Amino acid sequence: MNALRLAGRYALLLVVSVLAATSQAAEVEIISPARGEVLTGQVEVVARVAPPRTASLDRVTLQTSSGEVIRMRPQFADRWAAELDTTSLRNGRQALMVTAYAAGYAERHHRADTAKSWQSEVRHWPADVEVVVSNPYQHYWGDLHAHTSYSDGSWLPAEAYRYARDTARLDFFAVTDHCQLLTLDEYEDTIEQAIRFTEPGRFVALYGVEVTEQWGHLNVYMSPTPRLPTGLEACYRAIGEMNLLGHFNHPSVTPHEGRSWRDDFAGFHYVPAADESMAMVEVRNPGEEAAYIAMLDAGWRVGAVGCQDQHDPVWGTGGSSWTVALARELTLEAILDALWARRVYSAGDRNLRLDFTLDHEDMGSRIARPAGAYNVVVTLADPDPDDVIEQVDLFLNGRIVQSTRPGRANYAWATQLELPRGRHYCFVRVRQVRDRMTWSSPIWVSAY
Repeated sequence: MNALRLAGRYALLLVVSVLAATSQAAEVEIISPARGEVLTGQVEVVARVAPPRTASLDRVTLQTSSGEVIRMRPQFADRWAAELDTTSLRNGRQALMVTAYAAGYAERHHRADTAKSWQSEVRHWPADVEVVVSNPYQHYWGDLHAHTSYSDGSWLPAEAYRYARDTARLDFFAVTDHCQLLTLDEYEDTIEQAIRFTEPGRFVALYGVEVTEQWGHLNVYMSPTPRLPTGLEACYRAIGEMNLLGHFNHPSVTPHEGRSWRDDFAGFHYVPAADESMAMVEVRNPGEEAAYIAMLDAGWRVGAVGCQDQHDPVWGTGGSSWTVALARELTLEAILDALWARRVYSAGDRNLRLDFTLDHEDMGSRIARPAGAYNVVVTLADPDPDDVIEQVDLFLNGRIVQSTRPGRANYAWATQLELPRGRHYCFVRVRQVRDRMTWSSPIWVSAY
């Protein structure tokens, strides 16, 4: 009998504790947008917040996956709202979180005595919703690999930038002279000219150096110095530690006849310290495509770009390969953001617009999703009707798994890709008439 009474008392205490805890909880519900809703442009986020009777609200905030915090305004009764500009977010799946804070939370939460702060009766209450952000990008055309007379090219950086802007009509352009041939004064002039020629909305001038060693050549952009360590491992470490943007030049899986250097970067040996910085690789022909796949298989997270490696004074017009960056606007910050994000493709046609998404995520994305069917959308647009798209190939882990033959200059392809558990990468290759080839950057997937 005593045991029964004791058990009953414990049950009563448990019920009282649960009721007490419940009385301290606010009700926070995101009314709009709905879970899974596709958002574009300006949207209004509305939440219902009902605080417990024992607490009064100090504030209600909206937070995005990028860390942006917006203070919500009261509408009426228990409704709160905030305006969200979704163009400030990356495309793809995003989480929005609404948090209600009780009065006094900020003061007590930031007390030096952390233990007492966590034990405080002052609370905050969050709610979240997963949405899909889908805003169109602008397609900006450029060249990331070019030389002047400061190394083994022609003319001066100022003339190269002017030609790329006014004659080639590129949106962005980089001068990347060989580092071992540059003086410090010459590199300083290159930087000064890049700053002078950059004009938001019209032209973005990048600067950098080409690091040349027997293991291969690579470009480093926006470096404060042209002097980088010799030796592949040391160079990778320096690029990573300095948080510089890197780019593999003309890679090859086979040795070059008659040349004293290789372009396989020590067998494409993967170095984690440089994983984030080494963002791109030139892909302009079948040989470089093979190297592209070898690098991806080795673990490098590189996007595909097209460059002309121009040494003559015809920057942007003397070749047949360009880099296209998907960005919100033509500014230095937006172009660099696209390059860092691998949101780029290598174009063999001067005006072919390519968009490639997997499960609503843009090229260059890293995503984690359950294994199963993924929706693939490839959109191609060329204003010249004679530039017929002959074939589009979808690659998964280095192999073609699906193909289509559009036979026209504008085409939209929607298909599905079945991904088992594991790590994967996929990209698309486009072949137009006259054997012009375009490669997208990959999308990397961890399927669980």
